[in-house]
Amino acid sequence: MTKDHNARNRAARERLEALIARVGERDVVVDGGWTAAGLLAHLAFWDRLAVARLEKHLREGKPPIFATDEVTDLTNDAAMRQWRDTPPRVAGAQAREAAAAIDRLIETLPQDKLDGLKALGRSFLIDRSEHRKEHLDQIERALR
Repeated sequence: MTKDHNARNRAARERLEALIARVGERDVVVDGGWTAAGLLAHLAFWDRLAVARLEKHLREGKPPIFATDEVTDLTNDAAMRQWRDTPPRVAGAQAREAAAAIDRLIETLPQDKLDGLKALGRSFLIDRSEHRKEHLDQIERALR
């Protein structure tokens, strides 16, 4: 199996960094009750959770813990206000740091671990680009 996910993660992280610079200190309102800062804080949270999940899996050798879609939606709903209230510069820094941390961890995974994770059918564990793309697209539309 190839490691194409690393290139996609890197490209999405570079796009994230460019968008963080464009947002700067501005309060950018995004559709659905979100703000650019809220979406950046949201991305930071889920990338940090991915780090914690993978580190636990690597440390203990047990299958990664997954949340149901319902728990994920509840988490997003409960955290939205806190994420929206995060200052843009702080949210950007958190998103940048979290993306770099998970990407570094994924890049160091040995092939047997990657194969095992891919076999679970949860590509988001190692390909963080789709989640980033979804929300970066939202922010870019709001900046137009």
